[in-house]
Amino acid sequence: QALDYHKQALEIQQKLYSSIHINVATSLNYIGIILRNQRKYDEALDYNQQALKIQQILYPFGHMKMAYSFNNIGTILYDQEKYNEAFDYFQQALKIQEKFYPSSHETIATNLNNIGMVLRNQRKYDEALNYHQKVLAILQKLYPIGHEDIVHTFNNIGEIQYCKEKYDVALYYYQQALKIQENLYPTGHIDLVGSFSKIGVILNIQGKYAEALDYHQRALKIQEIFYPSGYINVARILNNIGSILCNQRRYAEALDYHRRAFKLQQEFYPLGHIDMAYSFKHIGDIHFDQEKYDIALYYYQQALKIREKFYPSGHVDIASSLNNIGLCYENQNKQNRALEYYQRALTIYEKFLPVHDSNRHRIEHRILKLTGKA
Repeated sequence: QALDYHKQALEIQQKLYSSIHINVATSLNYIGIILRNQRKYDEALDYNQQALKIQQILYPFGHMKMAYSFNNIGTILYDQEKYNEAFDYFQQALKIQEKFYPSSHETIATNLNNIGMVLRNQRKYDEALNYHQKVLAILQKLYPIGHEDIVHTFNNIGEIQYCKEKYDVALYYYQQALKIQENLYPTGHIDLVGSFSKIGVILNIQGKYAEALDYHQRALKIQEIFYPSGYINVARILNNIGSILCNQRRYAEALDYHRRAFKLQQEFYPLGHIDMAYSFKHIGDIHFDQEKYDIALYYYQQALKIREKFYPSGHVDIASSLNNIGLCYENQNKQNRALEYYQRALTIYEKFLPVHDSNRHRIEHRILKLTGKA
């Protein structure tokens, strides 16, 4: 409905004004934003680029309105995982904003956050951390400690520490975010779910299974109250609980949770959606732990098929699936097949993961072991 109204407005403006009128650019930007929210990224990009072209004709370079368009375009490119291009647009927006606003302005903080998100997805974790810490410093001056934007920043810093495998530090930031939320919201508020889930994931990694299970079950309880008929985020929590139960060797219970997650995914998504790959992977993990390697191999292969369709070649999740398949073959004493999958995974890891990454180290060791060089 929103799209229809903005297109009607644009049609009227194009009759009343010249094709390079600023009101036309404004409507183009609005339409682009709606299309982006509908995940129609190529169409959205076209509208926002048209708006930017008009602004570049009407205004001198560096006008504040251009920063708005640069940000819109950067956001679309970020959603498309075109991180280098997104980075350039966010940087151009920031240069303009720094001319108009003081360094402690909220708009500056927003753009620094955008750049930090791009860097995190490029696995430039130290640079990303620097940007998010700048954001935190600005927000703590602007707002009392209990502001929602500070929650988001704590979570962003926690995500980076998680990616760096500094789980204790990540847990600290997630807990800081949760403390603020518990002061802001009543018990059982839907916004607490994300923090419960993040903390639960870390505790699971740390082997604190009972605590992890408690956090995820609290998250699940809230989700099921808000969405009694089912909601796709419920599936993610069910998968998280299944993973913990698997780690506790409670395989039958774990399998039940993963199957419930998969059933929800089938209701909400078309067959082959990326979230289904995670359910296949989790079910494969259960069978692998039970030494049912033929069954585990089937589920890992299903996960790989989806990931190869969804992600560009060379994505680390594809490498993870290749590694899992290699493990199955190795445990079936099919060493050559295992080595083939490990080497394909390592090629991806070498391209995208730093030298010290634990996933990369583990697969390098497996290859050395199979080739007799360990």
